[in-house]
Amino acid sequence: MQETEMSSTSMLRLLRLVEQDHIHITDASRVEKILSNLVAAGKQKLRVISDFDQTLSRYAFNGVRCPMSHDVIAQSNLMSEPTRAKVKKVVDYYYPKEISLTIPLSEKIQLMVDFWTQIHDIFLASNLNQRDISSTIRDSSPPLREGCDTFMSTLHRHDVPLLVFSAGLGDVIQEMFSKYNMVYPNCRVVSNFMKFDGAGKLVGFHDPLIHIFNKNKSVLPDESYFTDQRERTNVILLGDSPGDLQMADGVPNVENVLKIGYLNAHLDRLDTFTELYDIVLVQDETMDVVNSILKKILDSQT
Repeated sequence: MQETEMSSTSMLRLLRLVEQDHIHITDASRVEKILSNLVAAGKQKLRVISDFDQTLSRYAFNGVRCPMSHDVIAQSNLMSEPTRAKVKKVVDYYYPKEISLTIPLSEKIQLMVDFWTQIHDIFLASNLNQRDISSTIRDSSPPLREGCDTFMSTLHRHDVPLLVFSAGLGDVIQEMFSKYNMVYPNCRVVSNFMKFDGAGKLVGFHDPLIHIFNKNKSVLPDESYFTDQRERTNVILLGDSPGDLQMADGVPNVENVLKIGYLNAHLDRLDTFTELYDIVLVQDETMDVVNSILKKILDSQT
């Protein structure tokens, strides 16, 4: 772990956040204060907001890169070989621009709109059927991070709201949660959802288009996502990219936000991540750190 301040780290040490090399915390005193505030306030004031692809789902498993939610369809046998090649060409062009540290955000936003629009247009031209899509998702969905079941069930058991905010495919996410028996009433998914006609044919995508750089209150279906429980002013935010940091925008009267970032690859971006996230987990395919923090918060009132 890298630290610039170590004036008070009792909570960090208790949670073993200062003893593991893959955990990076730049401002230990600040994180200590946030953690202490979260524990003191307890579950009544807590909400969790998380990205899905490569945050709740794994980046890699047994050394093999895992598909993201769009990939589950794009790389499947539902697509012809030429269509899969077409998708790859689009991804190879736009993905480096998505993760670029030199392209201004103002330019990236339009690039991401073009990126997802082209992918969705390929899907629409592929004569996809809802039944086949559901079957493919259940057979080929990527594994979730180790401990994700504990994460989901713990939040449900303590009635802590979880917003899964994803630029991926909501149909894939919901089908995966169903596959792994993780469908809970406290969890809401905001993502790109498919539209099907009466015969089950894919005919479109619901508006608005959600991409990595507009995951904020502007694309929420209604204000109730944040305003129904105004007393929940403490947030744990989980993501794997700089764009995920805006997911809590719109939470009213925020008091404390603990930002936990997964740096899955491109380790040359570590300095950028440690500037943006309070806690950075490098190549960690588990939910161990998050679960230990939740346990401390939730156990404080049992």
